[in-house]
Amino acid sequence: MKSNDKLEQLLRQMYAEEELHKGKSIETSSIIDEEWAKFETTHFGKSSFFTLHSSLKKIAAVFIGVLMLSGFAYAAFHYFSGNTQRSTLNPQHSTLNPQHSTLNAQRSTLNPQPTAPIVFKDAELETILHEVAAFYECETVYENEKARHLRLYFTWDKTMTIDEVIGTFNKFERLHITREDKKLIVN
Repeated sequence: MKSNDKLEQLLRQMYAEEELHKGKSIETSSIIDEEWAKFETTHFGKSSFFTLHSSLKKIAAVFIGVLMLSGFAYAAFHYFSGNTQRSTLNPQHSTLNPQHSTLNAQRSTLNPQPTAPIVFKDAELETILHEVAAFYECETVYENEKARHLRLYFTWDKTMTIDEVIGTFNKFERLHITREDKKLIVN
């Protein structure tokens, strides 16, 4: 019942205002602006704070989005381009002199001592096979020229036979090596 009393009171107030201003033109724009400002303050607090706060959120979201997108682009560029300035061999790796490797192979047959595996980090296949072929006294033939520049991480144990080494290479997806006598053929 209280709501009906309030409604009746509001109607009486409207009629009273109407009687007061009969025949007079009332400037409503300033009244509307005042009432709207009161409404905003009552229900939303200071409107400029919320506008500023939402603007800052939008700016932060755009900045984070651009930052993430540039990070993805940078990673994709380096993943697909391949960095040519990387070193081809691990510092633990011996020299690439074929005579030196042949001498090492002869020494290892005379003095069978356990040797540490040689680790190739991001080395081209040509570099790795040059060393392996020299050790096993083989010649390398490339039927697929692109295969020369494949970059691999490879651990070579010199106690393995040449066929075991070839089997390990053939586990790589884009690589197939066969052996015919003293020739390693890269397909």
